[in-house]
Amino acid sequence: MFISTQPTAAKLWGDEKKMTFFQMMKMDFRRMFLSGKFYFAMAGTMFVTLLNISQEAAHAWNDTSLWYLVKSSHGLGAFFGVFSVLAVLPFALSYWEDRRNHYLCFVETRAGKTAYCWSHLCVTFLGAFLCIFLGMTAAYSLLLLKMPMLRASDAESLLYEIEMGDGKGDYLILSRTFPQMYFIASIAADAARYAFLAVTVFAASGKIKNLFVLASLPILLEYVSLILADSLGLPRWMRWYAFNGTRIDTLSDFLGISGYFLILAFLIGVVFWLLMRRRELDG
Repeated sequence: MFISTQPTAAKLWGDEKKMTFFQMMKMDFRRMFLSGKFYFAMAGTMFVTLLNISQEAAHAWNDTSLWYLVKSSHGLGAFFGVFSVLAVLPFALSYWEDRRNHYLCFVETRAGKTAYCWSHLCVTFLGAFLCIFLGMTAAYSLLLLKMPMLRASDAESLLYEIEMGDGKGDYLILSRTFPQMYFIASIAADAARYAFLAVTVFAASGKIKNLFVLASLPILLEYVSLILADSLGLPRWMRWYAFNGTRIDTLSDFLGISGYFLILAFLIGVVFWLLMRRRELDG
């Protein structure tokens, strides 16, 4: 009896479905970097950063430093809404687009729901982080052409803070020798905050189909969180909106704030993954 050794169509299709998590991430990163939305968001971040600090810089252009402008930016204040929308653009709407363009079933079939879910979540977080971090870094780098990174008075203030510290070396980020570390930490903490909001929008796109509501979700989330926190008297660690780069004073601050938003993004990812699994089981 002759038995064919050629793979059947079903076997070939089964092999095609075995796209690994890292292969899925590679495809998602390629999709994001080939999209103009990532570069538009990065350019928009640079423009908004310059616009936010331009007024204060103009008043004291010859008597200010980059350290002072970053320290006094207060997490971009009124420009929070603009930054939260820009962070959404690189990849947070990918699930909404896949479902709208009937691309979701094809990709899920090839990669599986778990690989699809976590790959998109990771790329959403990293894409938002990169566009905010690179955009702000480019803006502050341009300012370095016209002003010093640290004035003598700033260095004296930092030295005093170091001497008054707890002696554990946490003030390394604000040291007069390596002020670059402060800028990197401050910008990275802000970028992690907006990356967390991008992941929130991505997860919400599984239930919300209105694009305007999705884009404005970070602003709504901030106001709702503020009202709930004040009315319920929630502790400080539950007030996510209060954490930003201007709160970076020590190395521990940077690690704490960045880790805080990473944990929140991961928890939201778990909820989204469970919802996808439930949808799969329900058929």
